[in-house]
Amino acid sequence: MGPDGAVLIEAENTVTTGRDATGHAETNLVRLSPARYDADFLWTCTLYTSTEPCAMCSGAIYWSNIGRVAYALGEDELLDLTGANEVNPTMALPCRSVFAAGQRDLPVIGPVAVPEARAVHAGFWN
Repeated sequence: MGPDGAVLIEAENTVTTGRDATGHAETNLVRLSPARYDADFLWTCTLYTSTEPCAMCSGAIYWSNIGRVAYALGEDELLDLTGANEVNPTMALPCRSVFAAGQRDLPVIGPVAVPEARAVHAGFWN
């Protein structure tokens, strides 16, 4: 979202449909962002996502210069849902930890209770 609250770009997960292990929704959005907006503008924007960005996505968000992240379902909650499913080898590395390793402050809002964020995973990992 831009600084005025307008939705600027939307992206979806293409890991399965695109057969791309890096095709998480956040990385797909990050790939689109610099073609449309410069880094200074992106710093004023917030990336909203249903699930906490993984380590890969967090790195991409940091390098894209998006200025804030808000998420619903925590990575730890996703691990509870997926368990040891080999399709999602979840890392226990919160996005805050990835961002804290950087040289600029990147605020994070979340987890935020949004039942739909958990509901979309129902039955998928079985």
